[in-house]
Amino acid sequence: MDKDEKNFKVVLSINEKIICLEEIVSKLKKVLYVYDKSQEPDSTYNYRVYCGGIMMYVSSSNILFDGELVSIIININAILTNQLDKGQIKKLIFESINYAEYLLNNIASSGSYIN
Repeated sequence: MDKDEKNFKVVLSINEKIICLEEIVSKLKKVLYVYDKSQEPDSTYNYRVYCGGIMMYVSSSNILFDGELVSIIININAILTNQLDKGQIKKLIFESINYAEYLLNNIASSGSYIN
């Protein structure tokens, strides 16, 4: 991580952005598993708590990505604030994964961040 001394902004390297996006994708891929487990009788799993953790991670990362993760935040917020069925959650999760992978591919293929 570098600091832009003029604005005191933390800037992630390309490798750090790749690691961050890979972590977001990994966390998103687990949502449906946690959802299924949370629907079992006497389950200690809670998909809303898990999604809340993802929301904190993505919201914090969004600043470092200059706001490019907003669509993922919106999708996670929709899951957290609405009573959705599994199909609706699946749609939002896969939209988020696809978008994160799109950003990841752009960074990895070009060696730079594309807005």
